[in-house]
Amino acid sequence: MLSNPLPSRRTFLSTSAIAVACHFWVPRSAKGYSVEEVATRLTLGAATSKWDLDTPALCVDLDLLEGNINKLQAAVTRFGITARPHAKTHKSADIAKRQLAAGAIGICTAKLGEAEALMEEGIEHLCMTTANVSASKIRRAMQLRKASRHFIQAVDHEHNARDLSDAAREAGVTADVVVDVAVGTRSGVPPGDQALALAKLVDTLPNLRLRGLLSYDGGAQHVTGYAARKARMLAKIEANVRTFEAMGKAGLNTEIFSGGGTGTYNMQHLVPGFTDVQAGSYVFMDMQYLAIGGEDGSVYN
Repeated sequence: MLSNPLPSRRTFLSTSAIAVACHFWVPRSAKGYSVEEVATRLTLGAATSKWDLDTPALCVDLDLLEGNINKLQAAVTRFGITARPHAKTHKSADIAKRQLAAGAIGICTAKLGEAEALMEEGIEHLCMTTANVSASKIRRAMQLRKASRHFIQAVDHEHNARDLSDAAREAGVTADVVVDVAVGTRSGVPPGDQALALAKLVDTLPNLRLRGLLSYDGGAQHVTGYAARKARMLAKIEANVRTFEAMGKAGLNTEIFSGGGTGTYNMQHLVPGFTDVQAGSYVFMDMQYLAIGGEDGSVYN
């Protein structure tokens, strides 16, 4: 936290030296290049100033971006798990490729369109964390499975599982699925008997291959205070751990036990059997996450 308050705009501009510097800092004119024009200039190898971009434009500091990617990957590796980052924050194939290059096991998407766009750019290790329900989306998902044997999708209902198996048979593939087990009420089948029954059903359906389970606790991500956040996360996921253990005892595949996020990436390894963190916002960070508090200080990093 800064020891002195930031100067007001009036105070800032009243200092002539700074005002003069600002006069030369802000360009007198801007090109206002469109996305297409910037793409063309990149193809030609022409440099483009951020001041010449049309607004609004998201400008990313690559050093900070890569620092965030590498820091999280190093942390989860040290904890004995890995990362399966969520693309819903950046929606960028370039950033996803940087995450994979750093060591991520795959990329998560929330929407089918995100998965299709990333696969078009050559990213095959994808996991859809929400279920495809409509017939048209299920067919599209099977086309992704045909394109890549590394495509995984979530299921959270018996009818959906049967629909996926039927569509996979028609497409001539065996679809890899994970059971979405709820943590709270955000999404997924309730943990316990219902989740176990769904996992057993998936395991018996002819064109599905069970890979494990997802358990994302969105409510824990922004809890203020490291100790409070850890206590909340561990308490809420306890029933999911019992479900994971029951699946293992039933002889079901539990190679994936995925969930967590930016707010809990440095504590998810405390969950028995947990395999990978679905952090998304960490690539950019934001004021909300900075304010939740870290283990060693008031600023979360």
